[in-house]
Amino acid sequence: MLNIGPDNIGRDSSYFQSTDTDGFYTVKPQKYFGISQEVAGVHATLKGAGLKDMLDKEGRTWMILRTQMTISKYASWCDEYDIETWCQEGYRLYCPRYVEARDKKTGELLFNSKNLWVIMDMVKNRPERPSYVNDRLAYADPSVRHFDPALPKFPQEEEYTISETEPYLVKVNYYDTDYNRHVNNIVYVNWLMESFPHEYLDQYLPEFFDVEWKKQCHWGDEIKVVTKKKEGSEEYYTKILHKDSDGNEEVVFHAITKWRKRDSI
Repeated sequence: MLNIGPDNIGRDSSYFQSTDTDGFYTVKPQKYFGISQEVAGVHATLKGAGLKDMLDKEGRTWMILRTQMTISKYASWCDEYDIETWCQEGYRLYCPRYVEARDKKTGELLFNSKNLWVIMDMVKNRPERPSYVNDRLAYADPSVRHFDPALPKFPQEEEYTISETEPYLVKVNYYDTDYNRHVNNIVYVNWLMESFPHEYLDQYLPEFFDVEWKKQCHWGDEIKVVTKKKEGSEEYYTKILHKDSDGNEEVVFHAITKWRKRDSI
């Protein structure tokens, strides 16, 4: 169970199960996103700002808007890891949070993620200012743990000109949704990964994600995933499209991913 020290940094240790891995016993990148989400949720809950209680009692909830994740090493089945997370003082409407995992045996960095969360007022359907949780969330000392929450502007789709894959059609299933009654943020990453040809996934793994959740999806929605490649690289732009009641498509999520050969990461 996550413990929060006097420095307001949450720390935990665990190991990777077989269900966290792919056909090579390599940990799926989705698992790293799942770890990032889980420790954020536990950290907030231990500080009295958990999603379930806020939604049930205050009509507010947490939503993630953007993550930049750098993957330095892919762990394997049964590998143990140590994790740290902390949150920082609000930036604009965002509540910044950092997550870092290391191989417990060697100390090698597995991944780090920079995350921008918001607190949504579900009645007014608009974000609260981060000060809403100031008296609950204790921030890490910025001289000890800090990252710049002013993430660079998201790249433009026009920079990616090569269409190598067919659009991938998705059916939202019951277990894709969560307590917020919308599709959980990790599911979008699942869709992104599954949209790549399996032959490509046999050879390559992502080493960097820059993802942005723009709108919610729900059970029964019609979803399409489209991916384009930047010429001369293993860098891709992926967008997830939702069809509204009028038949118009809108981008609900988009991502930049950079990939390397499996044997080099």
